[in-house]
Amino acid sequence: MPAAGDLDRAIADVLDDAIAAGVCSAAAAAVGAPGRSGRWVRGATRAVPDRGPPITAATRFDLASLTKPIATATAVQELVARGRLALDAPAARWLPALDPAITVGHLLGHASGLPAHIKLYERLWAGERVDGLDARGSLIAMAAAAPLERAPGAAAVYSDLGFIALAAVAERAADAPFEAVVAEALAPLELTATGFVDLRSPGPRPDAPATELCPRRGLVVGEVHDENAHAGGGVAGHAGLFAPLEDVARFAAAMARGPVAGVGRIAAAQLTQAFTASAAPATSWRLGWDTPSTTPGVSHAGDAWPRAHAVGHLGFTGTSLWLDWAHGGYAVLLTNRVHPSRDRPEAARIKDLRRAVGDLAWAWLQR
Repeated sequence: MPAAGDLDRAIADVLDDAIAAGVCSAAAAAVGAPGRSGRWVRGATRAVPDRGPPITAATRFDLASLTKPIATATAVQELVARGRLALDAPAARWLPALDPAITVGHLLGHASGLPAHIKLYERLWAGERVDGLDARGSLIAMAAAAPLERAPGAAAVYSDLGFIALAAVAERAADAPFEAVVAEALAPLELTATGFVDLRSPGPRPDAPATELCPRRGLVVGEVHDENAHAGGGVAGHAGLFAPLEDVARFAAAMARGPVAGVGRIAAAQLTQAFTASAAPATSWRLGWDTPSTTPGVSHAGDAWPRAHAVGHLGFTGTSLWLDWAHGGYAVLLTNRVHPSRDRPEAARIKDLRRAVGDLAWAWLQR
């Protein structure tokens, strides 16, 4: 087993090497288990048009689809704990435009039958609105009205549209804006720097690492990278959450202990169900979470991270989160790998970085 200092240096080195190779301009990692933790913060906020200032532990990253487990799944689980939602209830009770066969659990487990992705932003950016709704309401209406690609519950296929609809279900069940529902669910964890950037508000944007250089939007900084979330105003169930490394690590640590301790109102049994139950047969997807592939060389978690009692999630901007909930361990990686473009060969090397961090994190936890 490598010495502790060697592993610390190795994690810093793989982040530095990825930055030097152009995978991203900024990378931050956190690894921990009860009683011990490590943090690594490397790189700069941007590489173009010039090199930005160094990131810090307080730098807020665009979490992309980590919004799904951190914000949306946690909010739904908290509403279930309060008796405001039930996983087997028809989601159309709160969002009538949905097919009546779709349950809340189907949405949470990517088994609704809704398409994975539709470029709804093209319609929204062109000024289209549904029944006089604002952009945010129109995004939800468009997602809920999308024709199903398969029967609900027949198969789990990752769907941004399902989580756009799920956020609307949560806010209607709670009778509060989605961002407020999320804030209440996360309040016990005191994630003081975690939240959405509401583009309807003229206030300052967070000093986040730059993401993509967009022909329409210019260099995207401090507002959500995901086009559908952006066109809908910045607050959505599938993307839009910003947070610094320490907040994501605090969330990860709580969730990794969750099957024993619970989180806020969410009972330990509910979190165990979320980590083990699926909404469709023969799928890696659980309720708001994914599990590592068992095929060697495939999983973004790496080959060393455990397959039993392990869940996690990825984000398109270059983020990832993995839990070993049997022992309370976690590994977090935050990057801006879409900067300055998602289409670079270097951006595709995020998988190599994720796998390297996952393997080193597991070694670090075994010291």
